[in-house]
Amino acid sequence: MTTEASSMQVRQAQEFNLGRVDTFPERKVVARDVGGRTIGVLRRGDTVHAFANHCPHHGAPMCRAQVAGTMRPSAPNQYDYALDGLVVKCPWHAYEFDVRSGEAMGGIIRGRLFIYHSEVRDGEAFVQFRRAALPAR
Repeated sequence: MTTEASSMQVRQAQEFNLGRVDTFPERKVVARDVGGRTIGVLRRGDTVHAFANHCPHHGAPMCRAQVAGTMRPSAPNQYDYALDGLVVKCPWHAYEFDVRSGEAMGGIIRGRLFIYHSEVRDGEAFVQFRRAALPAR
């Protein structure tokens, strides 16, 4: 096998069908065993987000995470609740992560939650085992 051929294989993503989107409960993390690993899947409307089952802080099972929003920094005596249904909270230490990017909310810890590329096509949810592109800031 040539170097070019082997590098092409590395770049190919493994894709798995997770099933119909409407079978996933709204705003609840569901654990799925896919391709030899357990991942968390979160549905928000017609979108699904997939992430690793390990918190980057101490390895807590993120499939047991609570789904919420978060408080954004704001002026004194002002409260800005945001990202409703897009934040998962670690079940051990309550660290919060944005399911779109894996970013730790508030920059409290350095690590990111590992996010898998996921998409919906014709009502079916798919996940690919490659790192998802991070959204532009």
